[in-house]
Formats: sequence, C-alpha cells, structure tokens
Amino acid sequence: MKKCYCLTGQYLNWTKSRSTIQCWWCPCRTQTRDHLVKVCPELETQQKIVWAEVRGESGRGKSRFKIRDLLADERCSQAVPDFLSTAAVGKLVPAEEDAGSEVSDWERRERREREEEQRVETDELGVAED
Repeated sequence: MKKCYCLTGQYLNWTKSRSTIQCWWCPCRTQTRDHLVKVCPELETQQKIVWAEVRGESGRGKSRFKIRDLLADERCSQAVPDFLSTAAVGKLVPAEEDAGSEVSDWERRERREREEEQRVETDELGVAED
C-alpha cells in the first residue's frame, strides 16, 4: 500500500520543515491526520459533515475508520476531498516565525480570515470597475 502523507505538524516536523508538531488550529500538542479529521475542535463543523457523508456511503462512523483506510476507501472519494477543501487542511501552514509569539493561534487565524476577506473585497471592486 502506498503511503499517504499530509501537511500536518507531525509530517512537517518529520521532514524538518517545521520545528514543532503542535496543531496550528488548536492548542493540541500533536497535529496528525487523525487529529485533524476526527478531533480538532477548530474543524468540528467540517468533521461533522465529512463523517455524515462517510457514514452514508460506507455505513461506518469515525470510530470504525483508521484515517489511512478512510483515504483509501473509494466510497469516500468525494467526502474526503470536500473536507480537505472546506477545512483548508494542507493548504494553510502558518510561517514558523508565528510559532511561539505572544499572539495566540486564534488571533493569527482571525487575522488571516480578515486578510482573505479584504483580498476578496478588493478583487470584487477591481472587477466591478472594469
């Protein structure tokens, strides 16, 4: 079976791309695939959606799936990418200099969301002016 790697704190630390394995979404000390897809409190809404879809397709809930099996299960081939997309898992890796600063993870996330909203508004204004 081919290994599936995800941009998690654990993987990035293993590749020496990040000095910590801590979750950048919540205070959990270890960010793994399992943590992100099953228990991270910051992704709870997206988790409920993906697990409802997985249960509908496979008849199995999150307590009966190992993440590697979930990723390999063809019946879940739409639910997993939808989760990854809506949760921005693997896309948003904060810069290392953010780690350990006095700014909380929550504040960093709020700042990123505000910046994204401003970017979208700017793009929409630019399109409207043309």
